[in-house]
Amino acid sequence: MPATIVDRDNDIVGPYNRLSASQVNSYQSCPRLWFYEKNLHFKFPQVPVLFVGRAVEDAFCRMLRESPALISSNASNDTLSKIPLDESGQPDRDPEQIWPSQRILPLPEKLIPNSIEQIRDWAISRIDIHLPISLEEMRKEWLKDERKSGDWNDVDPNYCRQMCINGIDMHLAQVKQCFEELDEKSLKLWRSGIRENWPSPDGFGFSFSGAHPLSSSSEIKLIEAWEISRPWFVDPDAANFSLNSIHPDFWFQGEYDLIYRWNGRIKIVDLKASLGKGDRSGDYVKQLRMYAMLWWVTHGKKEMVEGLEVWYLGANKIKIIENPTEKELEDMEEELNSLWSKLKDMQISIENFPPYPSPLRGFLEGGVKTDDPDEKRCVRCDWNDICPGGSGDDEFPKDTSFNIPGSITPIEVTRIEDLNPRMTIVCDVFSVFNSNKNRPSITVSQGKSMAKIDMLVDKNQDGQMPWPEQISKGDRILVKNAVVTINWKGELVLKIDPLGFISKTQEGISDHSNLMEFRARWNIVGKLIYKFDKKGTGRNGKQWHRRGIMIMDPSGSMKISGWANDWGTQYDMSQIGDLVLIANTGIDAWATQVRGDISRNSKIQIISSTR
Repeated sequence: MPATIVDRDNDIVGPYNRLSASQVNSYQSCPRLWFYEKNLHFKFPQVPVLFVGRAVEDAFCRMLRESPALISSNASNDTLSKIPLDESGQPDRDPEQIWPSQRILPLPEKLIPNSIEQIRDWAISRIDIHLPISLEEMRKEWLKDERKSGDWNDVDPNYCRQMCINGIDMHLAQVKQCFEELDEKSLKLWRSGIRENWPSPDGFGFSFSGAHPLSSSSEIKLIEAWEISRPWFVDPDAANFSLNSIHPDFWFQGEYDLIYRWNGRIKIVDLKASLGKGDRSGDYVKQLRMYAMLWWVTHGKKEMVEGLEVWYLGANKIKIIENPTEKELEDMEEELNSLWSKLKDMQISIENFPPYPSPLRGFLEGGVKTDDPDEKRCVRCDWNDICPGGSGDDEFPKDTSFNIPGSITPIEVTRIEDLNPRMTIVCDVFSVFNSNKNRPSITVSQGKSMAKIDMLVDKNQDGQMPWPEQISKGDRILVKNAVVTINWKGELVLKIDPLGFISKTQEGISDHSNLMEFRARWNIVGKLIYKFDKKGTGRNGKQWHRRGIMIMDPSGSMKISGWANDWGTQYDMSQIGDLVLIANTGIDAWATQVRGDISRNSKIQIISSTR
């Protein structure tokens, strides 16, 4: 079971509250780092190398999914795309579904590679098809990211290609070993069409009605070894985060890169499109050991991982990690559960997460341990300028009102934790437009007041559809935890995000909030953490430009954005660490994160400067 089908009725934790290996590594590196990035949602600069790693893994897995016996070396990149997905975004288990590999006839025998060298050439040809597309998709993602940093022109496609080739050679070693060592019983079972509960992605469904379409009847062939040795990995076309493995008690989750299991022994491989130098290599070791624990607990504590490897594709080196003993797995589970309970129960305030960084670790190329560097972790931290561990501080003004130029009276400000963009109301459906494939378009009324409902999600945090299956004009509904905003037309909008929900009700309208009883504008003071900038071209062909800031106060953080022309000169003058006041901003939200939305009537003012 490399992935978990979540029992949502018994999931008492929920997808947003689980612990992960990255969180553990972040907290153990520095509690304040965890607080900034997990609790306050600070986003570190997004440099191209982060997206390059995803592109390399995507292209590599798309190649692994294909078969040299089905897919010619020059076939289209999307030959096996559009796999059937269920409502959760996982590969669909419905046996009636048609899968892409089912539509393809095997290639003629003379066109099928019959040596390791020929399979290698085929795999490289497939990388040459997939990688440029994967890189371009990631380039677009990087361009859209408000925190993008660096220069995409620094990306070397040839280096990315070589990393994929290094991965091919590492995988072909498994193919060769399978060809030479696979026992007769395992070969016979595979040929008969027996599949794992979670088959390795190959464009086929979860079961066959007869023998495997690519099986033969003589001695094992190399093509069969390619198919049998294929590891499990996250199908590139599955929904994001839909194939996590989740602890039976729901408090920990992880997503494996590769799971080799052809010989009955489980080996977990972590793909890294890097050289493996520096402190992060220590995190990869801990992550794989945590994944060994996760595999053990999700298999009834009866099946232990027998191999842990990091494939450093940039260095073309494999690092073998020592397997934890059963006692170490037991201790690790207990320690991680204690950490999760501690973080869940602890009052989330800045003083409870001090800047106590762990020492930096030294690793050479390929993740080889070397002497630890003398420098402090804080020197390399993205939050050095605002953290007391670096050049910043935790000082905030206690004032709740401020005088700024151009304002006759002091401006009263609200703490971020006290901003409330949500409303629960009872109202009547004024109009509804239903579509079989799309979210319903609903307008509601409450007396003479009208509002539009904007469905932002197909499922809420509990995995349920957030609107009734049958909804008609005149129905009385309860709109719970809607985010209240005003659109550019001046219309009232109730947004349904993962925390929102709509249900039919018989309650009276007066039992809940009045549609017009909400505050549209707020004043906030906070420390400037970073600025961000986004540009693009609209559907009408016109250029657009938005700017924003991330701020924090003693109670929380929020991102505030708006059109570039609405910010004024104080935005350009402000620097990281400055105390700024944002007057007359609207507020919005997504899940637990409150966001600000400035307009031409808003104002930013520097209260105190780090200069």
